[in-house]
Amino acid sequence: MHTEVLSRFDQPWLPILALIIFLTCFLSYVFWTFKKENKNKYDHSSYMPLHDGVKHER
Repeated sequence: MHTEVLSRFDQPWLPILALIIFLTCFLSYVFWTFKKENKNKYDHSSYMPLHDGVKHER
């Protein structure tokens, strides 16, 4: 059934376009994540689960 559907597929540019859109989005997200300007934001966010907002007294 799959071979019959794919043999009648007459728009070969559509998967190529989807791949280009996916790669563009993925590479932009990777670039945004590893920018040095965002390091402080990610460092601060990495400690958020450890701080519950309550100050514990000893």
